[in-house]
Amino acid sequence: MRGVYELTVNSGEDIKETIVSYILEQKWEEAYISGAIGSVIGMAFTTPVEDKLPLKTASVAVEGAAEVISFTGEVMKRERMDPALEAVYPDKTCPLFVHIHVGCAYRGGNVRGGGLAAGKAFRSLRIFMVPI
Repeated sequence: MRGVYELTVNSGEDIKETIVSYILEQKWEEAYISGAIGSVIGMAFTTPVEDKLPLKTASVAVEGAAEVISFTGEVMKRERMDPALEAVYPDKTCPLFVHIHVGCAYRGGNVRGGGLAAGKAFRSLRIFMVPI
């Protein structure tokens, strides 16, 4: 089970849901996401609202299609996640903790990013992962 695996998120598909389904199907305990290439839409990014700990965040939605310029992260079984991040990532229903940082270029060359809160593939998105 060594090597880099490629997952394609097709147009209109939810990015996080597709990643979770794939990793559960592969029966991986943990995965490192080394990158992605493609276009996205309906993105929402989680960003800090204060410069102090414990971390407090807010989700910011961005309209329009964008090109992914960075996409890295980790996915693991929920029980392996850093307890300090439980308040930041309130979803307790998914068996996996999905922690991905994304940068996207929007119309006019504007760049937005942060933690992946939500989003879908626009045309398509190819994600590259390594099981740990």
